[in-house]
Amino acid sequence: MQRNLCREIYAGNSLQNFLCNSTVVAMQTCELLPAAELLPACEPPLAAELPPACEPPPATRPDAGRPRVLARRARLAALTVGAFLLPWCAMLGVTLPASARVPNWSIAWMGLDLAEAVAALATAVLLRRGSARAGLAAAAGAALLVADAWFDVCTSSPGLDRALAVGEAVLVELPLAAVAIWLAVTLTRGLEPARRRERG
Repeated sequence: MQRNLCREIYAGNSLQNFLCNSTVVAMQTCELLPAAELLPACEPPLAAELPPACEPPPATRPDAGRPRVLARRARLAALTVGAFLLPWCAMLGVTLPASARVPNWSIAWMGLDLAEAVAALATAVLLRRGSARAGLAAAAGAALLVADAWFDVCTSSPGLDRALAVGEAVLVELPLAAVAIWLAVTLTRGLEPARRRERG
């Protein structure tokens, strides 16, 4: 009776080893065991001793592939915009006049400088709170500063106005833009280890 029970248990263990392990080990039989070791060897294994391969896979979230889909769509949108703007710039260079009388000139410049101030204040507030979103505000401020320097130089009159515009761009606006870009890149790199830990 004990020998039959031992054979049934060893058959179940051998099937479990075959299903859970990539390699099949040599299978012992009850005939090769001494009588004193017969009963202890026939005890079924505990649940905690099962091979790791037998553990069920973790449940996958239904939205696990959503970031990849969004990134692919964003990349496609960026490529479309860039491909459209290149010939558009060439057309503007050919068709636009060299000079023009523009209404609301003061409002346009005031709005640009106000946007720069908002970006700088938002960056300071987010840094005070320790938020990584400060990188977004810093990147927006850098873009606004570069645009300000560009239009200052391009729209200034030759002579003293042009010299002042170039000096302001080189000494003030572009260095501030470089610092803002450095801050945005630093904060973005700080997020990468956290994202890797979340994915892992």
